[in-house]
Amino acid sequence: MDYKQQITSILIELFTNPKTTKIPDYFSSDYIANTSQKTYHGLKIVSQWMKNLNRFLTDLKIEKLEFVHESKDTVVWIRTIKGKMKATSHQNLKEGKVIKWEEMIVSKFKGSKIEEEWISSEFMGVLLSKSNKL
Repeated sequence: MDYKQQITSILIELFTNPKTTKIPDYFSSDYIANTSQKTYHGLKIVSQWMKNLNRFLTDLKIEKLEFVHESKDTVVWIRTIKGKMKATSHQNLKEGKVIKWEEMIVSKFKGSKIEEEWISSEFMGVLLSKSNKL
């Protein structure tokens, strides 16, 4: 399985089975996720990411997956995710509103597993934009 197939496969697994036990099959035990806010270490961040998405949204799906560049051990890709807002205690979020956002990811592989990623996401901006408020 090439790197693009691996990325596609784990995304399908995560979005159809958020409590999957297959994360160690795709990510290195020394996995690092770099975001604009923080750097995370370890596999737990992958399952935590899905848990957080499912806390705010239902009907989650990958609407588009685009591979931008691939080199010997690195893949640059963009995913477009879509979901429907759940009822929350946050009074400014409109229940039932469908939101869609893009995330750009640079995935570095070591052997057959993702070792490190740099992730840029529009999620919080889209979630909290004025158009999503009551």
